[in-house]
Amino acid sequence: MNAITKLFAFVLLILISKIIFSQNKAVQNDLTEKIIEQITDLDENLDYSSLLDEINTLLESPVNLNEANEDDLKKLYFLNQNQIKNLLDYRLKYGPILSIYELQLLPGFSMETARNIAPLISLQSQSLLKPNQKYKDETLLLKLEKNFEKEYGYKSENTDSKFLGDAFKYYIRYRKNINLPAITYGFTAEKDKGEPFFQNGNSKGFDFYSAHAQYKSDGFIRQINLGDYHVKFGQGLNIGNGMGNSKSSATTQNAKKYQGTKAYISSNENQFFRGISIITSPIPNTELAVWGSYKHIDASFESDSLSSYVTSVINTGLHRNRTEIRKKHALKEQVTGSYFIIDMSNFEIGMSFLHNQFSPELKSESKAHNRYSFNGNQNYNFSISYQTYMDKIHLFGESAKSKSGGLAFLKGANILVHPQLTIETIYRKFDKDYHAFYSGSFSENGNNQNEEGFYIGMQLNPIPKWTLKAYYDQFKFPWLSYKSNAPTNGHEYFAHLEYTPSTNLSVYLRYKQECKADNIDSCKIVFPVKHRKSHLRFHVSSNPAERLEIRNRLEFSEYRKLKQNNYGFLIYQDVFYQFKHLPLAMNLRYALFDTDSYDTRIYAYENNILYAYSVPAYYYKGSRFYINLNYKISPDLSCYARYSFTKYANTSSVGSGLSEVQGDTKSEFNLLLKFRF
Repeated sequence: MNAITKLFAFVLLILISKIIFSQNKAVQNDLTEKIIEQITDLDENLDYSSLLDEINTLLESPVNLNEANEDDLKKLYFLNQNQIKNLLDYRLKYGPILSIYELQLLPGFSMETARNIAPLISLQSQSLLKPNQKYKDETLLLKLEKNFEKEYGYKSENTDSKFLGDAFKYYIRYRKNINLPAITYGFTAEKDKGEPFFQNGNSKGFDFYSAHAQYKSDGFIRQINLGDYHVKFGQGLNIGNGMGNSKSSATTQNAKKYQGTKAYISSNENQFFRGISIITSPIPNTELAVWGSYKHIDASFESDSLSSYVTSVINTGLHRNRTEIRKKHALKEQVTGSYFIIDMSNFEIGMSFLHNQFSPELKSESKAHNRYSFNGNQNYNFSISYQTYMDKIHLFGESAKSKSGGLAFLKGANILVHPQLTIETIYRKFDKDYHAFYSGSFSENGNNQNEEGFYIGMQLNPIPKWTLKAYYDQFKFPWLSYKSNAPTNGHEYFAHLEYTPSTNLSVYLRYKQECKADNIDSCKIVFPVKHRKSHLRFHVSSNPAERLEIRNRLEFSEYRKLKQNNYGFLIYQDVFYQFKHLPLAMNLRYALFDTDSYDTRIYAYENNILYAYSVPAYYYKGSRFYINLNYKISPDLSCYARYSFTKYANTSSVGSGLSEVQGDTKSEFNLLLKFRF
């Protein structure tokens, strides 16, 4: 492995030298990776499906920069509220934007910003239809996935843990859009690997079904959603369906952008509402939404002499064996909610209410860290949010209260100090007894409970082509957690320096360090001890030829706890190529990794087939390869295929528990057909 590593590093240096001196014009390929890596903190346990759907919708239907209103511009992930306001003011004063490079003249914008949003926008009208012309768009997706190595769950002799289905994952999604009137409807069906399919007691075929219908208009009734949908409001303290806001390289873009209610088209089996939602505009510049939802949720449950109760909610969506099937839909949830927003030019205020009712009731385990956890069969939350503009300052925030009396606050300010310098500050405080089941606000732990912290971030463009981004976050947890037997505190800081000499070359250096505490159980007395995680990354992305993009990354990790020092590294090369005389696009990656432990694991986003994602943790020692192919068979039919292969060193098995496979390799195949009508 050492000889291979040296050879790969040598090839990397040669490629970098060629890239740096390349002056060919480039086109940004596959923006998905950059968006996800910039606005989220990578984690293999996060569900990126909804985010991927939003990104692909934007790539297929870019925002018209000269016709877009404020709500349209909020869809662009790389813009904060100050940038949106400056863009609208510039367009009003000077007229249509003629070139994307013109954006660099706007306060708060840089070459990096222009390059980031380029694939998501257009400067010419998208609509070639006559005002009353009806337009239809239908899409059908058929997806198949399979692991080649057989996991232990398929071979287990335990009748409760043995997988009842085959090793294939099946997925179908259909969606139809009509512009007059604005109607969208469709359905999603999914069977995960190992789940039975028309066998072993499953007569319904797919394990998960979802359907949606959405109607939009400009009248009194603005929007109606039937079936599955999700809701986002304010800063997410009360209602924030989907991914929460985590710290990332988007250091000054942490303010939530109002998104309202959207049809749910993803395959996550938990984070959505199922029922009806109606949005109205009772008077100008106002919006009133009401909704109701009823669905079943997977949960672990127990019984005593009086009744049954749920001890924990399960979010995996997996029903592969009898044990998992017994927990399927064990909890019934009924939700009613509403929000009301008043938008007065530079000031917006809103109120929201959410009521949850459960059957059977929830009862947490009798452990010290669970003292303030939710117990009971109903909960309600009320919140007030605001945002306002004062010259070059964008203020935002939300205050919330749950049935328990627990409070949650988040206050922030985005300040354009100079046309090339933006600073953002956020203070948040979540009581240990604040309970919100659909929250998704900016935080360290992600659950918006038992946390207080102060964040400051900045973005500076000191000279053309250079961008410096940094943040510092100080936080504490006033009560115990499942990883800590005492109150703890910590901090995190981040720095990112990027050089973009041209549209076909980007180089950045990034450092991140986090210091916090969790339990050490090597002694008779369990107590929390501080540990430190550090990551240093060097990344180069270039287009040395018109249809070719190359990316190289070298990343080091370090973990320190007491006298334990662990280290790791990841090095990879990506190649993207669009064939000139064939409707075929290809991208591949070859990676080498070596870490001392799981604590020094390194996450890296992997390109996948359309509407799919992969964020594996690279740990221990080995190599990984994958290749993606996209072939456009006809204007209405495209085929996407992916093969990935990982080989580990010095091991006789991969994984653990029911997912363990014998041997030192793990491989997977994905296939997707996309039909458009």
